[in-house]
Parts: sequence; structure tokens; C-alpha cells
Amino acid sequence: MIPPDEPEGTEPEETPPHPVREGLSAFGRLLGRAASQVGTTIADAYMALDPDLKRHLAQMPLVGLTMLAPGRPKVEARGTGATPAVLFVHGLGGHRGNFIPMLGYFWWEGARRTYAVGFEERTSLEAMAEELRRLVAEVALVNGLSGTGTVDLVAHSMGGIVSRLALEDEDTRGRVRKVITLGTPHSGTHAARFLATQSALALRPESSLLERLDEQLPWGGPPEWPEATTYWSRSDVILLPPEAARLEGASSPEMEGMTHYGYLLHPDGWRTVYETLHGTVTKPTVHTES
Repeated sequence: MIPPDEPEGTEPEETPPHPVREGLSAFGRLLGRAASQVGTTIADAYMALDPDLKRHLAQMPLVGLTMLAPGRPKVEARGTGATPAVLFVHGLGGHRGNFIPMLGYFWWEGARRTYAVGFEERTSLEAMAEELRRLVAEVALVNGLSGTGTVDLVAHSMGGIVSRLALEDEDTRGRVRKVITLGTPHSGTHAARFLATQSALALRPESSLLERLDEQLPWGGPPEWPEATTYWSRSDVILLPPEAARLEGASSPEMEGMTHYGYLLHPDGWRTVYETLHGTVTKPTVHTES
């Protein structure tokens, strides 16, 4: 029906374009194209990443969750008999909670005499080593573990350097039976160039601290030094080169496919550490999925 005020056969006049609406619409189309382009660029960049780096990035949020664990608890007696105590030593920027998954595995296997070490932030490696010496002595004391070889050390990344510093003390060396390091930059890592903190500087290749620790090499093992196993992996993108995790004179098997955080998060990593401490490990392997 034609409205009475419009003559028959005429078309209604078109509404003239609104400049603001037209401008917003054009801006929206431009923004959409830009967002699509950015998304494509990010996706292309991600797909271009090395697969080991992708897995490392995917594991970072899981490691972050372990940081929510409480600080250092009171050292109490655990376990029974003369079973060696195990102290877990975290790495650079880490936390004692990083070892919660591995501690859970140890408890599942019946190992109760386990302790995760937590260090104060912004302290030197030497100060951390001194704290570790005190903890080794305290754990042995509260558990009534006298004599030699009553404590084992399991250290991730920088924690292995702290452990070696602690072992410069003769009394501490006498108490420690085995040392296991996981992705520790024994000869330094070029990735430490990205940070200028005191600890990171000490982890650069040919730092004065690492040159000092070279005096321990080749690692002699018992009876003067603890038995050492230093695990490394070509998939570790934090150690550059990854072979820096090997230690001259020590047993240094490769844990294939293991990322830097995978040592802490992957069940095969927990199992390998447990079996190494108990002398039952064969060939360490790990799956490579995220």
C-alpha cells in the first residue's frame, strides 16, 4: 500500500550516508584486517619455532604453578632406619615447589625422607651453598644419620652449581653419598647472556666461579667425592650448548627428548632420578610430546 502523502509510482528517497557511521564501519573493517594479519603473523612465527622450544614454552605455566608452594618448612625427622635423606635443590629463579611432582613420585615409591630446599631471593651462589651446607647437616642431625654418605642431592639447573660449591666443604662432602644434576650448566650457558643478575653472570661460560669449580675436575667420585650423575639433553634449549650439562669424570648419560623443565614435570624424569639413586636405572628415555 502506497502512503497517501506519496504520489503513485514514486520511490522513497534514500537516506543520505551518515559520515560517522561510515567512518566507524571503515575503521572496523580496517581493524579486522589488521587483527587477521597480526594473528596470521603470530601463527606463522609460532609454527617456525623449534619443536623443543615449543614444548619448553608449553611447560612454563605448569612450572609457574609449583611456585605457589609455601616457603621453607621446618626440617623434621622423616622415614625410618638408615635410609639416606634426599635434598632437592632448585635452579635459577626457581622455588622449592618446583619439585612437588617429583616428591610425589618418591612418596608413591615409599621414599619418605625427602626435603625440597628453598633459597632466599637475590642472594649469591656462595650464600646459597652455605645455606645448603647447613641444611645437609641439619637433615642428618634430626634423622639421626651419622657417619658418611647419609644424604643425596638432586639438583636442577643452577642448583647443581650450588651443590658443587657446597661440596667444597670437607664435612659436607663426607655426608653426601650421591649427586644428581639435571640440566646443570657445569661449563656455563650462553643463554645466561640474557640476564645481568649476579647469579646469571656466574653461569656464563668461563666465569670466575666456574673456573674455580674446574679445580674439582676430573670428578673423582668415592671415596673423596660423592658419586655424580649429570643428566643432559639435546632438547634443552636453556643450555647452550646442551653438552654443557656434562661433567668431566662423572657419569653423564643423555636423557633423550627432555626439555629444561621436563626434568621436573615428566614422569620419566622422576623415575630416572629415583632409579639412579637406588642403583636400578638402565637407559633413561623420555617421550617427546608436550
